[in-house]
Amino acid sequence: MTAADLLAIVMVLGLTAYALTGGADFGGGVWDLFARGRDAADQRRLVSAALGPIWEANHVWLIFVVVMMFSGFPAAFGVVGSTLEIPLICALAGIVLRGAAYVYRAYGSGAAGPDHWWGHVFAVSSAITPVALGVAGAALATGDVAEGAPLTPVKSAFGILCGVFALAVTAFLAAVYLCRDAAASAETAHLVPGFRRRALGGAVVSGLLAAALLPLLWSEAPVVADRFVDRSIPFVVISAIGGVSSLVALWRHRFTTARVTAGLAVAGVLWGWAAAQYPDLVMGQATVDSAAAPSANIVAMLIAVCCGLVILVPSLWMLFRLFSSPEVSSPEARS
Repeated sequence: MTAADLLAIVMVLGLTAYALTGGADFGGGVWDLFARGRDAADQRRLVSAALGPIWEANHVWLIFVVVMMFSGFPAAFGVVGSTLEIPLICALAGIVLRGAAYVYRAYGSGAAGPDHWWGHVFAVSSAITPVALGVAGAALATGDVAEGAPLTPVKSAFGILCGVFALAVTAFLAAVYLCRDAAASAETAHLVPGFRRRALGGAVVSGLLAAALLPLLWSEAPVVADRFVDRSIPFVVISAIGGVSSLVALWRHRFTTARVTAGLAVAGVLWGWAAAQYPDLVMGQATVDSAAAPSANIVAMLIAVCCGLVILVPSLWMLFRLFSSPEVSSPEARS
């Protein structure tokens, strides 16, 4: 294994961390958008409490991956930046708008306009980013990208379906996480059945979308599809076991177990894609070897990553540990 291969593995682990933390946050915004009925206000308050004050910290993993690609695989970074500008700009816009809307709604007290307006911006922008990132991932697999043709990735049926699949997966993950958060307090325990139904529905939709993606994968990304059969079946099995175990745990009200197994299901999907994508970073245009920076640079990057993780991981663990049980109060109690 070369240093470039090791850096690529570290990037996949960073993407996994982002999917399991930031992805769940985006999924929370989806359920904020679809909150209905007499418990809608309580559901939105739980989503808000579950996100804050750690929601922004999760984006460190995306920054982590971007910096590693820029420093370790500059040629691939150039291809991605010059051909996927539309989905990446949409993803960035979603992140920025979502962050601003969250702050204005949670802490603005109407000073920047009615809170429900910002609630709509928060919810819609939360859905935009995972869809855009899914479209970008599909384009990396097909290699159907070219400079001067920025709309190509967003005109692909395979790409759009991958984006919707990413949205469904984040919504499933968020619903599972929210079941545990809701069950942690007697004040929010009445929200558990609603989020459990959403988690079950999200799992079903994700499974159906995955089944619909398979024939498109063979027609739109045949090289990746062939590698998928050869390399990714073990990860599919891991994902399936995680998904089924999560549903069983939800049914039995074992929400901590459901949270772990749901994360395994999502990670299995990402690992399966990465295994099938390797060694191409952008199919047909940039590989791990052809796009890699000099070996000395990559080794220095790996050393810097290890040193940074020694500080970052314990800090994030402590942050999540401190705020793992969100407190949800009614507007009357806050006043």
